[in-house]
Amino acid sequence: MEAALAGAGVGRSDLDAVAVTVGPGAFTGVRVGVATAKGLAVALGIPVVGVSSLEALAGRAGPWPGLVVPVLDAKKCQVYAGAWEGDTGRRVLDEAAWDPAGLGLALAETGRPVLVLGAGVAPYREVLRSSLADRYHETPADLWTVPPARVALLGWERWQRGQALPPESLTPSYLRRSEAEERKARRLGS
Repeated sequence: MEAALAGAGVGRSDLDAVAVTVGPGAFTGVRVGVATAKGLAVALGIPVVGVSSLEALAGRAGPWPGLVVPVLDAKKCQVYAGAWEGDTGRRVLDEAAWDPAGLGLALAETGRPVLVLGAGVAPYREVLRSSLADRYHETPADLWTVPPARVALLGWERWQRGQALPPESLTPSYLRRSEAEERKARRLGS
């Protein structure tokens, strides 16, 4: 972190807040990222701003006349996805863990062209394409990762609107239970 700050010509005292993706994504990666951001914020006495990894990814698409749908592989034959209007950036489909076929059907019901991007596209391309037919479009694969600059920009915008949180209030957004929570629920019968 010191090297990143030095490379940017910024000192610790120049930071007003820390922005971090809160998920969805790999459980361990999300936990490590959120814990690191919280620790840094506590040490510096500044707030944190959580940013959805799907929302940040959606921003890579640029202007689009239909829906922008970031898709991340959630494993277990599921994807994490949401949908945003490509021209206004307004969310039109809440983020959730989806069965890929169910996502395709929900998107098809909108009747709009759909631009997908993200690491969940490749394993489920044909499932999504079969639901959307000629309304299916995808970005090049080099746009399928969450851009740190977009996370920073979204974080800054939220900080400007007073939406930063004290570090202890920031929580990950997993969108489903972890494998350990699933095993425990099965054991307890819930």
